[in-house]
Amino acid sequence: MMGTPTRKGVRKASVFFLTLLLSISSACVRPKIESYPAGIVFPLEEAGQVAFEGRINSALVKGEDGRFYFSTDTGHLYCLDVAAQQLIWHQTNPSPFGCPPLLSPERLFVWDQENTVFCYDLKGNTVWKTSLPDKISSPISRDGERVYLGTGGDDFLALSQVTGEPLWRFRTKGAVAAPAVFFGDSVILGSGDGWVYLLSPKGAERKAIDLGSAISAAPLVDGRRLYIGTDDFGFHCYDLETMKRKWMIKGGGRLLVSPRADEKRVYFQASNSVLYALDKKGGNILWWWIAPSRSAFELGLEGQGILATSRSPLLFSLERTSGKAVGSYEAKTEIKSNPVWAEPNVAVAVLDPAADRETITFLRKKVKVEILASPASPQPAGTEVTFTAEAAGFFRPKYEFFLRRGEERSVVQEAGEKNSWVWYADNEGSVAVGVRVSDEKQAKEAEIRFEISKKEKEK
Repeated sequence: MMGTPTRKGVRKASVFFLTLLLSISSACVRPKIESYPAGIVFPLEEAGQVAFEGRINSALVKGEDGRFYFSTDTGHLYCLDVAAQQLIWHQTNPSPFGCPPLLSPERLFVWDQENTVFCYDLKGNTVWKTSLPDKISSPISRDGERVYLGTGGDDFLALSQVTGEPLWRFRTKGAVAAPAVFFGDSVILGSGDGWVYLLSPKGAERKAIDLGSAISAAPLVDGRRLYIGTDDFGFHCYDLETMKRKWMIKGGGRLLVSPRADEKRVYFQASNSVLYALDKKGGNILWWWIAPSRSAFELGLEGQGILATSRSPLLFSLERTSGKAVGSYEAKTEIKSNPVWAEPNVAVAVLDPAADRETITFLRKKVKVEILASPASPQPAGTEVTFTAEAAGFFRPKYEFFLRRGEERSVVQEAGEKNSWVWYADNEGSVAVGVRVSDEKQAKEAEIRFEISKKEKEK
């Protein structure tokens, strides 16, 4: 049989539950501890260059092996070891290549301006080549068995990845400039005739959508949704299972490259030099950002940011949620490719006009430490001098100050958040005042020489 709670017991229980509630509330409002920044951190500085012959065909392509592959308008095809910053191999072709290379796990595909399609292994050996009678007009795309490309003769072709043999062709009513994309086992083709075709793996038409205007840039398949731009400045979202349009907006220009998407937003760059961020669900414009010039380079999505380049010397990092520029880098000359992240560097192709060629330029986080004295050296003994450290590229830095006379070094202020140290100069002579700046992953030092003269006699 349960007894009746006493007044004292009720008070104890009340205190217990109040304490528990306060502890839970405190835990809920405890500030979130930021983790060490990943990906690209600004400011950036140059970390190396690799020169190559010709002008890059718009894109650096990163392979699963971590290497970069790219082609040029002078008939060179390159493989670049990113870690060593060295060209491993390159192939030379009499005719200029006309598109960036397309990679599979074991092979690489590219075509030249004589309308020959090449297949190489990833060591640079030729596997096959196939000459086509029509002018090739689109980048190459692939599924598990075939490679696809369009022609100015209104044809869409499928070739065997193993042999290069033409397997089938699909006739449209306009030139095919955009590469195909894929949904399940369907091949999705956007054509210059304004139609989107869903084809079987054998080239039979399954469904078609009339968008009413030519399609020049690669569509994007994201889950069951298709995002696609048209030359009349339309940007469309379709459900690929129902084949019904979810929404459409009018931008200020046509798409030059494929859109990109994350969990909540879809991004596209238009020919009016504007980058748009849309809500994927309803197509509402969340923000837009004006680039320095028109861009034909794919966006880079790294961490929580967007990397954007255009035909200018500028590389930008934008917040995905707001479009605010949070970092930028200005190259010496025009940037000529998409930005590619290869930890710990980001790489872009940059024009070298003096040599009439381009370079792959590697950029890394700039880590800088500087120490300043106020008042400046020299000063008479007994002067109060403040040394202040300025640092860049650190996360939650700690500052340790030290004095060095010859080989003797002594710490005068232990590592902490304070970035300054006050010194009363005493003994005559020369001394090095230094600071060691560190975070959980890196450290760097800087020193400044300081001269102490005799104390001035009082008059």
